Amino acid sequence: MKYSNKICLTFLFAITLSSLSCLDVKANLIDEIVVTASKTESNILTTQGNIASIDAEEIKFLGSHNPGEIINRLPGIYISQGSGQEHLTSIRSPILSGGAGAGSFLFLEDGIPLRSPGFGNVNGLMESIIEIGERAEIVRGPGSTLYGSNAIHGLMNVITPAPSNIKSGSIGTHFSKSEFIIDGDYSQPTENGGILLSFYWREDNGHSHKHGHEDEGESEADQPHYGQQKFLFRWDHTKNLTDYIFTLSGTNLNQETMGYVKGFEVYNDEEISETNPDPEAYRDTYSIRSALKIIKNLQNATLSITPFIRYNDMNFKMHFLPGKPLEENSHQSIGVQTLYIKEINNLNLYLGGDIEFTEGKLSEYQDSPDVSFGPRLAYPNGSHYDYTVDSRVLSVYLNTEWQINLRTIITAGIRAENVGYDYKTNIKDGTRGRIQVTPNRSDDYTDISIKTAISYMLNDSNALFANFSRGNRAPQVTDLYRIQSNQIPGGADSEKLDSFEIGLRGSISNLEYELVGYTMEKENYFFRDSQGFNVENGETDHQGVELSYFIDLGRNFEISGSASFSKHKYNFDHTPNGIKNGNIIDSAPKNLANTRLSYLFSKAGKVEAEWVKVGGYPLDGKNSHFYDGHNIFNLRVQGSLGETTTIAFKVANLTNERYANRADFAFGSYRYFAGHEREFHFSLNKTF
Repeated sequence: MKYSNKICLTFLFAITLSSLSCLDVKANLIDEIVVTASKTESNILTTQGNIASIDAEEIKFLGSHNPGEIINRLPGIYISQGSGQEHLTSIRSPILSGGAGAGSFLFLEDGIPLRSPGFGNVNGLMESIIEIGERAEIVRGPGSTLYGSNAIHGLMNVITPAPSNIKSGSIGTHFSKSEFIIDGDYSQPTENGGILLSFYWREDNGHSHKHGHEDEGESEADQPHYGQQKFLFRWDHTKNLTDYIFTLSGTNLNQETMGYVKGFEVYNDEEISETNPDPEAYRDTYSIRSALKIIKNLQNATLSITPFIRYNDMNFKMHFLPGKPLEENSHQSIGVQTLYIKEINNLNLYLGGDIEFTEGKLSEYQDSPDVSFGPRLAYPNGSHYDYTVDSRVLSVYLNTEWQINLRTIITAGIRAENVGYDYKTNIKDGTRGRIQVTPNRSDDYTDISIKTAISYMLNDSNALFANFSRGNRAPQVTDLYRIQSNQIPGGADSEKLDSFEIGLRGSISNLEYELVGYTMEKENYFFRDSQGFNVENGETDHQGVELSYFIDLGRNFEISGSASFSKHKYNFDHTPNGIKNGNIIDSAPKNLANTRLSYLFSKAGKVEAEWVKVGGYPLDGKNSHFYDGHNIFNLRVQGSLGETTTIAFKVANLTNERYANRADFAFGSYRYFAGHEREFHFSLNKTF
């Protein structure tokens, strides 16, 4: 890697912070327990790398429109919201779309990917059950050593709640002028464990009721609307020295999608920004998955074996492309995860392996006439792609944690992963316009991921950590087989990202914090440029500083939040799109911040004022079009009506700011998803 001067500031940052070891602080240890960073329960203070989390109580308090509102409270992360549940993700990265967006982030449930690695969903949070999970944990940067392909820029793990040891339940409702949510859970203990059932149902008519314009021939059916349902069933059982955890979960979404509004800063025009230029667009998707985790407790060791199955299905109108084709895709998988953990004196040994087999298919068909740019055919009428892919994933990994002394822990890990694809087209191969149908072929990728890390206790309440890691992701199926006329079949290669981070976490008096600096370099970057062309084998650089904090101000006042300062740059030239070495990657906000001032007026009563800042960013690789960013303010109040009932009130976008949730420049136009106008929300929750 060519880090040179890029990490000098990071080392200076660490040296400066290490002086905290000389402070005489009186603080308690941060006693939060996390599981995602090492695949086993560990104290966050001694974790050898960054990790952020959000629990069910805070998720419930937020009364969120979408998972992005939840995750965006954490450092280094930005979920760019589209229409309904459509979104794009950024974790220590620009906002990524296409194959890069689908394959750069790993979304997990109890450590099991929601999708097979080669069949990622750019709207990955859409299929999570974060709203009814126990907590969500996020690792920023590569997590490939423990979790494999797609955990290259970061991963998010939703941890399901365990059944209660007493009979209990809850039911809640949340509503505003455009949405209605009902959710609930029921838990029942059994002789050797318990069962839990949770559900979530939402109906949403978009951010306004002003989309229908009778004088333009639109009807109520043209309003963007979606209904979404999620459920979880979990059964825990213990027999002798063996624990069994069975989960069955799923999601369903039926969405009438609102398309981009076009024109420079058109989101400032209330009437235009609330129209739907693509009333025919929709997205229907459902997923179901199940796993049985078997944990055998041995002497100074545990062995876990987790077989799992999943099925995903999605149909949607690709309103963001000129021809607006219909895509239909699905895949079904079966696999097993194994992990053996052994304690040997002051050494913890982790030895694991994953096996997964998947059958998938995809078709893309354009009903509309041919779309041409000038004299050249671009998107032809008819079938664009129609193929099936069988994939296999085989991997083994070794991870060690060595406690050298009472202050120092060193971690080292390595993972070898093989991903194979067998592809078959159901239509004639060849090229029409931009579309190229690949002949039948097989592809195989073997990647090695590594990690070495250290944590050092400066004192009882503060720890310094650093780690170097290499993450990999095999190409997505769409990278390889939904290709264009300017590509060579099989031309995409595995992306590789080298990352170094150094950070400090702990507590000083009434302050709890985590401060991290990082630098990363990526090779074989596969992305779609602003002209709609796929680009292979790009190179990018990424640097940033991230902060999360919590301060007890006394007198029941608290302030908490996160801030991120980053620079994501192209490290190569791409003449067709005007990309030059050193340009800022499009859709990469430089600054992100979330600041919250809270007042706790009773055991269940809380008032929170929230400030959300998204910095400006370029909209194309040439850096010739920009979005200026925005500032949004929210107000939340929660109180109790007796011991078992809570009531909540929220004002979203308190100042009624006109802004864009997502902005880009493509096919010669500014395009925006307009942000929500000011809206009032009410919630009521009853436990029993």
